[in-house]
Amino acid sequence: MNAVELEVQPRETKKRNRAKALRSAGRVPGVVYGGEDNQLVEVDNKAFERIMHNASSDTVLLDLRLGKAKRLALVQEVQHHPLSREALHIDFREVKPDQNVIVALPTIPVGEAEGVKTGGGSMEHVLHYIKMKGTPNTLPEFIEMDVTNLEVGQTLLVRDLVAPEGVEVLADPSNAVVSITRPRVIEETVVEEG
Repeated sequence: MNAVELEVQPRETKKRNRAKALRSAGRVPGVVYGGEDNQLVEVDNKAFERIMHNASSDTVLLDLRLGKAKRLALVQEVQHHPLSREALHIDFREVKPDQNVIVALPTIPVGEAEGVKTGGGSMEHVLHYIKMKGTPNTLPEFIEMDVTNLEVGQTLLVRDLVAPEGVEVLADPSNAVVSITRPRVIEETVVEEG
């Protein structure tokens, strides 16, 4: 997983009025925790939204630049306004490059299933995210799965996924990820006049 650089500023006060003033100035309050000490920070909203928009999942590894210091962190939680969907607060969890973390990564089907192409079936993507454990350096951005050989009635299970070396899949091996189903046929009844 590649770390994206993001500049953050220290935040001085916890007062609610100060947080409102920050948001109106285009900045978002946040906190970095998980390291030696918790630190209150503020982030440029546009820069943060651009990073999250370009990310393949909600799990984003950031290289937080705080003055001359750098801290490697995951975006743990983003609180949004219920109507405007603007970010209200961001929680960053500091991690070490060799520390195991658990993240939910997106599963992405690759190719067109044989059962869809020739059998007239439809593909159901059942498990969109899968929990994985590994270090930030070994974790991928997403998990790709080849579905080209799947026929109608076949299912790709978690146990069929190929995880990179050093990454552990934490989901139940018998869970379905992608399934090729038969097309549904609606029978019409014909009424004879007589």
